Amino acid sequence: MTDLGKQTYLITGGTGSLGTVLAKRLISEGHRVRAYARNEHGHERLEKSIPANQRHLLSCLIGSVEDTDRLRIALRGADYLIHAAALKIIGLAEYNPGECVKTNVVGTQSVIDAVLTSSVKRAVFVSSDKASASVNHYGHTKAVGEKLWVHANRYKPDSPPFVAVRYGNCWNSNGSVFQAFQKQASSAGKLILTSGECTRFHWKLEDAAGFVLDALVRAVPGEIWIPKLRTYKLDELALVFMARFGVSKPFEVVGLRPGEKLHECMISEDEAFMSRDDGMRFVLTPGTPQGNPSKAYHSGQPKLQMSRLELAALIEETALV
Repeated sequence: MTDLGKQTYLITGGTGSLGTVLAKRLISEGHRVRAYARNEHGHERLEKSIPANQRHLLSCLIGSVEDTDRLRIALRGADYLIHAAALKIIGLAEYNPGECVKTNVVGTQSVIDAVLTSSVKRAVFVSSDKASASVNHYGHTKAVGEKLWVHANRYKPDSPPFVAVRYGNCWNSNGSVFQAFQKQASSAGKLILTSGECTRFHWKLEDAAGFVLDALVRAVPGEIWIPKLRTYKLDELALVFMARFGVSKPFEVVGLRPGEKLHECMISEDEAFMSRDDGMRFVLTPGTPQGNPSKAYHSGQPKLQMSRLELAALIEETALV
C-alpha cells in the first residue's frame, strides 16, 4: 500500500477484529484512518492500541451504517472505503432477522449511496463465505449485500469504485474456535463441539487484512475476490488442542446450531461457471460466465485439510503469542 502515497481510509466496523488490524496496519504506514462504528468501548480500545505518536492519524467516528447523512460527512475527503460493518453472529441473526437486515442490507445500501456522492476512488465490501449457497439468515443478507455492492457500479460508469471480497472466520479473532476452546477448557474442563465432522477454512487476521487491501486497489470493479485457504476438521483440531493443553475429558458433541453449516462454501456449484482461478486467488464475476471456469470450492474438500502435525504447529504458535 505504500506505493499509493499517504491516503485517508474510512473503515466501517472499524473497531472489530478485522477493522482493528486494518487500522493498525494502515496507520503504521503513515495513512490516515477514520474508524466508523457504534461501539464506544471498541473505539476506546482501538485508540489505546495505537502508539501515542501515531494517534493523530486515527479519527474515531461514532455512527450507524444505516445513517446515510452521517456516512456522507464521514466520507468527506476520504480516498478509500472499507465496508466491514455487519451483524455476523449466526444464532443472533437467526433470532433477530429484522435487525440483521437493517445493518447488513439497508446499511450496505446506505454506504453505497454515500460513496456514490463522494470522491472515494475505490470501495471494498467485506462479504462472507456464508453468502455462497447460504442456508442461514446472515448468509442471505451478505448475499444480498454482494449484489447491491457490485451492481452499484452501474450508477457510476465513468469511474466505478465497487469491489468485494469473501471473508471467512479468522483464526484467534473474537469468537473464533481457538478462543472458544480456550474458554471451554478453563471453565468446563472439556471441549464442546457442534459436530466433529464440521470443517472450516483457516485464515489469519493479518493475511485477511492484506487480502482486503490488495483487492481494494487491484480488483477490477464488479469482481469478488475469494482467497485460497487451507481447512481443518473440527474433531482433529479438538484432539490436537486437548493434547497441547492437557484436556483429559472427551469432547462433547451437541449438534449443529440453527443456521450452521457442516462445511463452509466459498464458491458453490451454481457459481462456478462465473468464477476463474487467477493463481493466487479465485475471482467471481456475478452474472458473467468465464471462459475457463473454476470448480466449486468448499472446506470439506480433503485436499485442502491440514494434517495433525500442521495443526499442532499452528496451536503452538498461537499459544506462544
